Amino acid sequence: MPNFTQSPRLEDALCLTEAECLLIDPRAKQEDLFDQCETRLEAASNLMMTLSTLDAPGSCADVQDLAHVALSCRLLLADSLDLFLAARQLSRRQVTPARKGGAHG
Repeated sequence: MPNFTQSPRLEDALCLTEAECLLIDPRAKQEDLFDQCETRLEAASNLMMTLSTLDAPGSCADVQDLAHVALSCRLLLADSLDLFLAARQLSRRQVTPARKGGAHG
């Protein structure tokens, strides 16, 4: 886990789930992380929609096409999860309530 006692640096970038991961800048804003997560989820959803229409007459998807769609979706979903987890970690760091009666300063 990166040490964030100082300001985050690119060297502290996160890779949370996959070996072939998306490099996430620890300086990224939470909103940007969620936006990128949403973009990848939408892309995976669109690929699944395309796959679901391949049973139409005249469509000619083969095993190789299915493998490409499956791999693309797996990578998009892994990136989405990394982005979501990074945004969640960022929100936990930002909201650290003071303890009642605790020392301040």
